[in-house]
Amino acid sequence: MQRFLYEKDYSRMVVSSGNRLDEEIRELEGRLENDGYVYRNKPFQLYPRVVILSSSDREWIRIEAEKLLAILEKVIRLYEEDTATREYFMLDEAASRLVRIDPGYERKIRISRFDTYLVPGEEGFKVLENNTDCPAGVIFTGRVNSVLRQIPSLSRYLNNIPPLYEEGIHKPDAFINELTSAFAEFSSGSRLRSMAILQLENRVSLEVKEMVKLLRQSGVEAVVTDPRQLSYREGKLYAENQRIELIWNKINTADFIPLLDDFDALSDFIWACEDLVVCHVNSFQARFITESKLCLAYLSDPAFRKHFTEEECRILDKHIPWARKLSAMSSEDNDEQAFRKLFKLHREKLVLKTAYDIRGDGVVIGLSTPQEKWEQLIDQYWDKPYIVQELIAAPEIPVPAGRGRSLIHKKFSADLFMFGGEFQGFGSKLSDELKVNVFQGGSKQAIFSIDESTVKPPGGKCTGCDSCGDCINANERCS
Repeated sequence: MQRFLYEKDYSRMVVSSGNRLDEEIRELEGRLENDGYVYRNKPFQLYPRVVILSSSDREWIRIEAEKLLAILEKVIRLYEEDTATREYFMLDEAASRLVRIDPGYERKIRISRFDTYLVPGEEGFKVLENNTDCPAGVIFTGRVNSVLRQIPSLSRYLNNIPPLYEEGIHKPDAFINELTSAFAEFSSGSRLRSMAILQLENRVSLEVKEMVKLLRQSGVEAVVTDPRQLSYREGKLYAENQRIELIWNKINTADFIPLLDDFDALSDFIWACEDLVVCHVNSFQARFITESKLCLAYLSDPAFRKHFTEEECRILDKHIPWARKLSAMSSEDNDEQAFRKLFKLHREKLVLKTAYDIRGDGVVIGLSTPQEKWEQLIDQYWDKPYIVQELIAAPEIPVPAGRGRSLIHKKFSADLFMFGGEFQGFGSKLSDELKVNVFQGGSKQAIFSIDESTVKPPGGKCTGCDSCGDCINANERCS
């Protein structure tokens, strides 16, 4: 796992602060509420926890994540070119029609997030989900990180270490800039003036409401609408009387698929996309191919490794957990009963996932599922769009909690945000549960990295390190 810096300094800060941390957090939350500052879709307990990475670890993660995202773009091309690949993803005719739509820009995945675990004992991360449809946190992650930095005791701790790298995810204009960049490519350098954010009626999230405010401040007239309320007339797409040039489709694919049962209600929206009247982000290729959990099994299955270079296979082996489609379609063995027996036998080592889900609702962890129920699910979902995936143990980290802010261990994830094919920084969730998710009782922390440009060139070993005494870069001690 990547080395976390200044952990001893952090622990000393927690011990010396004691109950004062609780008071500081309550005062901060009260002030933010009075100011109307919104930074989360639902309430969660705010823990004064940050993780610090070295600049070299951050750079390594950036390079690996960008290579992995390039592989996902390749999967989209393979879907277009290879019959076996198309069959593997099990898309029905309605979804296949959408996937055939040319989005009008070359890179199909514009705004995405890898949900990962930093694996204990390994210098790497494992991808649990690709999130290439409409990831949450593109605005609120930066706000959560900003809020944590305003806790006085935590602020003093951060001020006593080298300056932190300011990531794109810390800046709300990074998300807006990627939307405008996609539109400029779609419409030959045109400036974006109006757009719609798609949400199901009466289900508008707080982050979406904040997006609208920021977009309007940047000069883009933005509205929120249900796609069934869009109107295509005289060669233009409208939300009521406002023309729409770009759509940020914020309806998760799992919730969007049921809408396809009523094509007439979506026809204006779909026709406008097909006619390239509106720029739709993310592309339907990203939403239905690489967003699918089947993509994780596809990348793991040796039957398709012939499509990838030696370097691409290295990336996949390092970051994609073992996974298989819930069927006998594999070059390893065509014996259906043998596969069923294998998946049932290794319940405690596997996770069952549906192709599209939200907030972990479609994830069944074998370790917490009775054997009889697990076997029933394997039979029930056989030859349907489900996968079994290797269970990756979540890493744990000490977090201040409880009376006196004693340190307790919580599981945590690392979210890698990607805009326009480039790494934009980290988000991170905390939980006591096997599913590390804010909507299932979790919370948030921040992952920062040292800004190398502000650190003096290496001058040998760090003499100030009271932990390992063998740091590579000056000022990047482990203490």
